[in-house]
Amino acid sequence: MASKRIMGLATLLMVLSMLLAACGGETPTSTAVPAAAATNTTAPAAADTPATSAQATNTTAPAAANTPAAGGATTPSSDMFSWRAYAEPETFDPALMQENLSIDIGQNVYDSLVEFNPDTQKIQPALAESLPEVSPDATTYTFKIRKDAKFSNGDPVTSADVKYSWNRALNNPKAPYLFVMNDIKGAQEVQASAVSTDTTKQKVTEAAGIETPDAQTVKITLTQPSAYFLSELTVWTYYIVNQKVVPASSDNPDAWITKPGVGTGAYMLKEWKHDQSITLVRNPNYWGPQGTVDVFIPIIKDTATAQSQFEKGTLAALDGPSPDDLVRIQSDPTLKTQLHSVGQARTVWIGLNLLHGPFSPQNDDKALKLRQAISMAIDRDQLVKLALAGAGQPVTTLLPEGEPGYHAFDAYPFDPDKAKQLLAESGHANGAGLENLTYTYRQRDVEQRVAEQIQAQLKENLGLNIKVQGVAWADMLTARQAHSYDMFYGSWGHDYPDPQNWLFALFDSSQIQGVGTGTGNDPGFSDPNFDKLVRQANTLADPAKVDERMDLYHQAEEIMLKAAPMVPLYQATRYWEVSPKWTGYNTNNSFVYPFRMVKPAQ
Repeated sequence: MASKRIMGLATLLMVLSMLLAACGGETPTSTAVPAAAATNTTAPAAADTPATSAQATNTTAPAAANTPAAGGATTPSSDMFSWRAYAEPETFDPALMQENLSIDIGQNVYDSLVEFNPDTQKIQPALAESLPEVSPDATTYTFKIRKDAKFSNGDPVTSADVKYSWNRALNNPKAPYLFVMNDIKGAQEVQASAVSTDTTKQKVTEAAGIETPDAQTVKITLTQPSAYFLSELTVWTYYIVNQKVVPASSDNPDAWITKPGVGTGAYMLKEWKHDQSITLVRNPNYWGPQGTVDVFIPIIKDTATAQSQFEKGTLAALDGPSPDDLVRIQSDPTLKTQLHSVGQARTVWIGLNLLHGPFSPQNDDKALKLRQAISMAIDRDQLVKLALAGAGQPVTTLLPEGEPGYHAFDAYPFDPDKAKQLLAESGHANGAGLENLTYTYRQRDVEQRVAEQIQAQLKENLGLNIKVQGVAWADMLTARQAHSYDMFYGSWGHDYPDPQNWLFALFDSSQIQGVGTGTGNDPGFSDPNFDKLVRQANTLADPAKVDERMDLYHQAEEIMLKAAPMVPLYQATRYWEVSPKWTGYNTNNSFVYPFRMVKPAQ
């Protein structure tokens, strides 16, 4: 959900991961390994413990004309829809959004020119009055902005706002999803200029490929044909902000995030009490069908507490009930009618650092054998059964089954004996020299259970004693992108259904932070043959060449999987509960439906 759809939205993740199709792969059977007692280094207290009301930072919007009442800072009024956030969202600045919560909530505050229809997942106009006019060579897209498009304070949306919003993101070196803009002519020059320390060169602050012939027209020129550009335009990095309200700098979003007029979405962010709650109120100037209810979002990090509140009626909806509680919920005659599920287009894996540490360098034979040993020591069937209570599906590939471009392949099937042999050949027989090896995971109940099962299996199948450490999500994102962990939790749910959003975004060498313009390649994987195949496939925009395009992606994925920068684990199943007092709340395999679709039951 990562990053719209990370994003726009989506990608945008609850019981088991929260950000998206169904997964498969060969999963040999094995003797069950009981979950061992974890060596768990706790994340910083500030990341896991909600702040007291005295400590909380309260960001509140000024009272706006004809804005519905919010109902209360810490508890919802009876006519508000209450939806649980499982952590403090990282940000609501579209240039910086990348994780599920920010995306799921942010999609209600902002819009792009186009969006995915939640029911059909087909692209439809949003701030644009129609889908674009596309040149015969598929390199120029021309949009007309709808005449009734306004920001929440009533300011009209113009092409200048579009140009400002996109260049604002391109000029931010911290923006994590700029890869979705790389095909725009001049976009990479702006990114390079933003980080350049060469004072002899004039700064390039605007992409040449973003033009505004008049106040209602946006013309986008690409450097080459793209088979997926229209899908990229749905991502949150393309959300439109009001240049009269939102500053170019992202250093202090609290200074503007709750001001009227920030976005064009169906809701305004009225109040953000950090680590406590968020309040959304309806936008009276929304261009589309108005929402019917305001939304209260308490931040409840403990899933058991959230479940209790749902059963008491305090919460209207709960995404991600605990796997430990699913049997009880499914057996309860009332609760089981309120439980829903969908297979997500999201894969979870173990990431292995190829830039430094025991799994590096990438092309070293012994380091490769160590990565292979880890991969062949993991019984995915058992992990799903014991850590997830069966609420997931084992995978042996990056792309999950059902995703366009999925290709069945198992580079390193589960084989404990072979794994031990490879461990010895790597120079680490019985774990020698790996006494401090740590698996770092996102601090959350589900990920902790998975971490403990990984720990137990590596002990049982390799004789390897690893530590596990939970870290707050916002902290982990930053450190993971900086390649600070040797062995770490990885997860991706598509931003849009295309192999490019997986293979290029996560493993192209240009996406290694500190090497290229992107930040998504956390292991630091780099292979010129992989890059060549993926980049060639990216340009095949002709629908008649779709089979050729997918074959190139298949070849590239096999190269990556054989190099073992990651150990695929499972595809999550997303569960959610919703009170019968409400209708319209739903989720597809990619993202939560916008809150504007929620209505009180009649």
